[in-house]
Amino acid sequence: MKFIRYAASALVMLSMAPLSTGATGSTQAYPAPGKLVFVRDHYMHINCMGEGHPTVVMDSGLGGTSLDWALIQPEVAKYTRACTYDRSGYGWSDSGFGPRTSVNLMSELHMLLHAAGIPGPYVLVGHSFGGFNIRLFANAYPEETAGLVLVDASHEQQFERLERVSSGPSLAPRGRFVMYTQPTVPAELPQELKPVALALMSTTATYVAITRELAAFRQSAAQVAHNEWLPEVPTVVVTRGERVWPETAEGDLKEAIWRDMQEDLVRRNDRAVHLIAHYSGHYIPLEQPGAVSSAVCIVVETARAGNPSHGLPSMWLKQRCRP
Repeated sequence: MKFIRYAASALVMLSMAPLSTGATGSTQAYPAPGKLVFVRDHYMHINCMGEGHPTVVMDSGLGGTSLDWALIQPEVAKYTRACTYDRSGYGWSDSGFGPRTSVNLMSELHMLLHAAGIPGPYVLVGHSFGGFNIRLFANAYPEETAGLVLVDASHEQQFERLERVSSGPSLAPRGRFVMYTQPTVPAELPQELKPVALALMSTTATYVAITRELAAFRQSAAQVAHNEWLPEVPTVVVTRGERVWPETAEGDLKEAIWRDMQEDLVRRNDRAVHLIAHYSGHYIPLEQPGAVSSAVCIVVETARAGNPSHGLPSMWLKQRCRP
C-alpha cells in the first residue's frame, strides 16, 4: 500500500462511495504487455516470459500491480518461465465480482493459470497481502505447488497482535469507511514504467479494488488462519531488514512482533529458510529485488532437484543463487 492513505474515523465511516483520486492518466495509452484471459465473468491480465519448469507466479501486495515485479521477472525468466498478473480491478484486469477475499482471489488465480494454458506445478511468490493468497493456493492445490516464496508476507495474527500495542488507527478499518488516495509512483521503478504505473494506479477500478480488498482484509486473515497447513515444499521467507515503525517504545514492540510473525512462518515448514533483506523496508520487490530473485532461484533449483529428504538450501545453492 505504498501510495494509499485512508481515514477511518467516525466522520468518514459513512459511505463506500468512490472519491476522485485527483490524478489523471488512462491505461488506454499503454497496451497490456501480456495477454487478457477470460476468467469466470471478466478478463484478467497475465504476462509470462522465459521458458522452463517449474513456472514462477508472482502475486503483489494490496494496491500493487504486475509492474511491482519489473526488476525481478526478467532475472527469473533467464532460467525458467516467470509470470506476473494483475488481480481483478488492478492493472489491465477488469474488475471482479463477489467479495475480494483471499479465497476468491486465489480461486481466480487458479482459473486464470489454467485458462491461459500455463500448467503447474508452480513456485508461488507473494508479497505482503499476496502472501495470504498464495498460502491458500498451496493449501487448496498442493499437487500444483512446487515451492513458496513469502516476501514480508502478511500474517493471520497481525491485526490482533499489532493492535494490542498500537495507539494509532487500525491497519484494516472495520465497518464502512472512505479511503483517501494519493497515487505516488515508486522511485525504484524503471523510468520508462513510471508513467504506466501512474496511469494504472489512477483509475476508479483500482480505487474500488483497493477498497474492497481492504474491507475484506480481516476476513482473508480468518480464512488463512482456518487453513494454516502448508505442503512440505521448498519455502523461503524473505523479511525486511529496515524498520518501518518510529523509533519509539511502541514502534520497537511492533517491529519485534512483525519479526516474530515472520519467524513463525518459517517454523511452519521443515523445508523453510529465512532470508533478511537488510537494505529494504516493506517494499522488497522494488527496494531490494536481488533478495527476492535469490530466494526464487533457491526454491526453483531445490524443487528441480526433487529430493525432499534434504534441507534447504545447500552452500552450493546459496552461491549459485547469490544476487
